[in-house]
Amino acid sequence: MLGLLLSTNGIKFGVWIMPDNLMQGMLETFLAYMIRDESKPLWQYAQDVVAEAKNRGALFIDSHIDKAYIYTWLAWQKPPGRQLHNAIKEEILNPQHPKAQTFVTGFKTLYDL
Repeated sequence: MLGLLLSTNGIKFGVWIMPDNLMQGMLETFLAYMIRDESKPLWQYAQDVVAEAKNRGALFIDSHIDKAYIYTWLAWQKPPGRQLHNAIKEEILNPQHPKAQTFVTGFKTLYDL
């Protein structure tokens, strides 16, 4: 469910705090939930590579590490370097993952889908 869902006089308003209303993060933090189980070893390796790149002087700020993780992982997919929305549409990321369903359910409720 969305963090806050209000409805009054036929107007609906929903608020969702990234990534899951519980922990800190951003969209990329949430999307990491959708990485398929069979891709977990490569996902872990992407995180290791990003950490090593940071140690070697990569310039991204610490609060953007989840962005670095997911874009590194996406660079190694077929086809490489998909944008986030395409990765979902093409099911490189699994939109049916149970951790994503809380958001999907709230979104569908908000928009009467």
